[in-house]
Amino acid sequence: MAGAPLLYTPPAFTSSNVLYGIGVLFTAPVGTAVPSDQNLGVGSSWVSGGWSYVGATEQGVSLTFNPTTTDIRIEEQQTPVAALVDNVSLQIATSMSEETLTNINMAWGQSGSVAVTAPGASQPGKSVLTFSTTFSSLAACIIGKNQLGFARVLSVPVMMSSGSVKTDYRRAANARLYPLTLNTLSPLSAITVTDLTAIATS
Repeated sequence: MAGAPLLYTPPAFTSSNVLYGIGVLFTAPVGTAVPSDQNLGVGSSWVSGGWSYVGATEQGVSLTFNPTTTDIRIEEQQTPVAALVDNVSLQIATSMSEETLTNINMAWGQSGSVAVTAPGASQPGKSVLTFSTTFSSLAACIIGKNQLGFARVLSVPVMMSSGSVKTDYRRAANARLYPLTLNTLSPLSAITVTDLTAIATS
């Protein structure tokens, strides 16, 4: 039986799924384990477990996922019949505001070593960072808050700092920044996003 046309009713959306806020970036030597599930949102557990917090940033942390594909075509069809993934790149980028030797070294490829000289007679204490062309890999995690208020953790087991770094020394009242660009060396199957959804029952 034909009836009057029905008005379009859009599906309901969940406003609590619209998230915002900072993401905290931790780095560590490759192979360092992430904290236990119950401590994924506890900053001190990351630090005591061998992870380093990059500290203050200028505009937070950016995550870029960029796959490239090749279309498979046939003569009998104008549109592709399939698409194959050629490459997948994942990049974490930020501009570190805290000028420490650790952050300078990480921005410049994690290639350096620091020699520490203790103060003594006629010798002031000092730390000297020396670089090399042998860049070191590192692990990285971004910790944010999900729609339930629990931790959501992106974990990339192997990354390399290999971006362009421009730092301005100026009289203007602006922080000296050290851009950090981490590019993944991990297979896509090794990258995880862990979303805590409820507290433990006992």
